[in-house]
Amino acid sequence: MREQQVRLHLTRPANTALFFSLPLLIILAAFGEALARSSLVQDHIPYQAYGTNHTQMEIQLANLGAFIRDHGAPDCFVFGSSQAFRDVDADEFAAALAAAGDGHYTCYNFGVTGSQVATTALLNKILIQQYRPRLVVIGTSFLDYTKGRDLQIDERFVKNDWLAYQTGDFSINGWLTEYSYAWRALTILSYSAQYKMNYAEVLREAHKWDGEIAPSGFALSQVHINPLIPMEAGFASNLRLEFGDFSVSERNLAALEQIIAESQSVGAKVIVAEMPYHPALLDLKDDHGNPRADRQAILGFQDTVNLRIQQIADDHTITYIRVNSSLSIPEDVWFDLYHLNRPGAALFSQWLAAQAAALLTLNQ
Repeated sequence: MREQQVRLHLTRPANTALFFSLPLLIILAAFGEALARSSLVQDHIPYQAYGTNHTQMEIQLANLGAFIRDHGAPDCFVFGSSQAFRDVDADEFAAALAAAGDGHYTCYNFGVTGSQVATTALLNKILIQQYRPRLVVIGTSFLDYTKGRDLQIDERFVKNDWLAYQTGDFSINGWLTEYSYAWRALTILSYSAQYKMNYAEVLREAHKWDGEIAPSGFALSQVHINPLIPMEAGFASNLRLEFGDFSVSERNLAALEQIIAESQSVGAKVIVAEMPYHPALLDLKDDHGNPRADRQAILGFQDTVNLRIQQIADDHTITYIRVNSSLSIPEDVWFDLYHLNRPGAALFSQWLAAQAAALLTLNQ
């Protein structure tokens, strides 16, 4: 009987290009990633891009990373819109807390210009779960809950894959944005599309913030206005549109409650703090310079919002610190009618810390 022989014979796939393309793709990706991480590329990127195309927020993320490398993870966060960003000097606030005997905190201000409370809730959820601070300060005011603000939904935050990835919604784009420098470099390059692919404009927008944000996140501008000069007609008109029919944004009030609950879930003490505004903000006048009849409606809206915020604070057994007559703000420290400049922020932050320290001591 003839012996049967078995031989192993390898044949190339019919599609040779496919056989070699995967290893080549891996090599190119590795080379691209190494190149993107090198100074050759990083020196030409003003900040890491996470797909929001919100310059100040993405710079804030880069600043936070540097802050953590220098000081460790913050055990105190300030959240809110541009009011919190410009009104709370995180360094002065932390120093004043320590001086009042309430212990040492490392505070970071993650206020975001243009942010709604609903957007702040998303950022809060990500950072709170990641860093688990001991203290959270939510900077807000009645201006956060107007009908006009409710309608201004920023799609950059609603439809961002990286933000969704941070909250557990997996996507390839979100994963690549988190881990790949090359992907983030391509992302920031894509920001130039709105400028007809002129990348210099992306750099120009980024450099507007040079020297404007402190290492601990708050605004450094010392620009000031004379708040006694009547506001421009356009500004007054836009503000009236913000108030709309003077109904309250239930969506943003619910988001405030979400921020509080999320912060408390990691054991943080929470303070809701009213951000100041200049009284002239309410002096909306008509085209002839006469006071408008809706001033009382604005005051009524403000009272309604503050009552709702107070109720939310009471429900969560925390304090809503209202700006009161014990705080005297000079006329020359206003960035505009509803933001302080840096000297104003230092003054307000010291006052706020004194109020907070008393409350935190009582609750220990």
